[in-house]
Parts: sequence; structure tokens; C-alpha cells
Amino acid sequence: MILRITGGSAKGRELASVPDKRVRPTQSLVRQSIFNIIEIHEKSFLELFCGSAVVSLEALSRGATRAVAVDISLEAVRTARRNAQTLSSALIVKRKDFRRFLFSCEEVFDIIFADPPYNRGFVQELLRIVAQRNVFKEFLIIQKDKREEYSLPEQLMFVDIKKYGDTEVLFIKRC
Repeated sequence: MILRITGGSAKGRELASVPDKRVRPTQSLVRQSIFNIIEIHEKSFLELFCGSAVVSLEALSRGATRAVAVDISLEAVRTARRNAQTLSSALIVKRKDFRRFLFSCEEVFDIIFADPPYNRGFVQELLRIVAQRNVFKEFLIIQKDKREEYSLPEQLMFVDIKKYGDTEVLFIKRC
């Protein structure tokens, strides 16, 4: 599958997707919607479960000052790094489990985007960790299957929830 950047300085540029059928890239409609809702210009951005890193590269294209993409999959990390080279991007790509990354992270990002594998319990685990750790300032955005259940920790609150077919995108802030 060919992915395209939907806005900013790299608009229209093509990127490779991860050559693994289990990897589900964030659709261009969803990416456009996210970046129409949040202001990314001059912000730092973290993408967890990055796959091809198309969302991070989109953030940089739209003016983010710094972006870090994290995935545990070697194939995803290789693809993300190739895509960053294709765009001559300063994207930082790390191969690490999201839990280990968040617990060792010393940086506080303006925005975190996470698109974990659907229906595997990662949404609840991510919410629990992020509620404990001060790792974002403005938004935590989670893309998930609309049927996956979770409970929002009391330290966090919803700003918005958008639905796209079977996909739900949660926009969360700290209380």
C-alpha cells in the first residue's frame, strides 16, 4: 500500500507501508481530521506503535519542531527510517516497547499519538501509564477499534471523540 502525506511542506509525497499484513496504517482521512483538530505547528510530537511513521512525518510536514516514532517491530522501524530518509526528515525512530519507552522517557511531548493493535488491551495499559507519568502537555490522541473497552483514569479527561467506521479517535487531556 502506498501512503501519501496529506498536508504541509511534504504534501503529496509517497511513503512505503510496513510489509506486514497485521500492520494497519492510519488512513489519510483520519490523519487529515486529527491535524485539522489540533495545532501541531512549533510542537513536539511522539508517535507510539508508529508502523511506517506516516503520522509523525505528517506532523513534521505540518510544522512540528520535533517528532519521535516508537515501535517494537524491527520491520516497522526499518520502514519508518526509510520513510524519514525519503523525506529528508529529522524524525527520530526508536525500536522499543511502548511501556519501556514511556517509563524511561524524560521528555514531555506536546502531543502523543498512539495507534496500538486493535483489541489487545494496549489502550487501557497506555492510559494507565500516561496517567502515572507526566509525558504530554496538550493532547494524548489514541486511535482504537470502537468496540474495544477501556476506562479513563481520573487524571485524564476527554476533549473529543471522533468516529470513522469501526475506528474511534480519542482526544484526551490531563485534568
